[in-house]
Amino acid sequence: RNVDDDGQCPAGQLCLDPMTNDSAILDSLFESLQGGNDTVPIEYKRCCYGYCIDLLEKLAEDMNFDFDLYIVGDGKYGAFKSGHWTGLVGDLLSGAAHMAVTSFSINTARSQVIDFTSPFFSTSLGILVRTKDTAAPIGAFMWPLHWTMWLGIFVSLHITAIFLTLYEWKSPFGMTPNGRNRSKVFSFSSALNVCYAILFGRTAAIKTPKCWTGRFL
Repeated sequence: RNVDDDGQCPAGQLCLDPMTNDSAILDSLFESLQGGNDTVPIEYKRCCYGYCIDLLEKLAEDMNFDFDLYIVGDGKYGAFKSGHWTGLVGDLLSGAAHMAVTSFSINTARSQVIDFTSPFFSTSLGILVRTKDTAAPIGAFMWPLHWTMWLGIFVSLHITAIFLTLYEWKSPFGMTPNGRNRSKVFSFSSALNVCYAILFGRTAAIKTPKCWTGRFL
């Protein structure tokens, strides 16, 4: 925010926006600001406030140091372009600034040239989209997979049910009319019930195979 008519900040900390990263110019502006003869143009003066400024004030109080604030000249956070760093990272590497206080994202390239404090604030980005006006069709559950994948699943499921029935009927211990006088018969429909229950992860009152080959399958 801008300063008042007297060049003072009603809230926050006074900071400069000289639109340059020349350390000599910055030093002369701060010397003029701190001295009795304030010749800093009022259009350079700004009021900096917010969470990071409050944190900096508390840190300066606890560690007993003074600070001067200015807004980085190019308004950039910092990227490596044309063989040199721009923005905040460039000012730190050149010595124009001793510390950068802002919501600064940490990445590998920046971590190789400057030191970061422990993260004290985290945020995340999200994308907002308009919800569909129409209701999802009855076959919407099949959208995640291609139709060929679904075809392969159901073909393999029925083949498994066929072999499960054959194993159960060929085993002397299976639920067949000839298997030790069993009262129940394990049919192809029983095998389908078992396979579909396993596929959809639902429990049901089904006949389970008795022979070890069918159980292993």
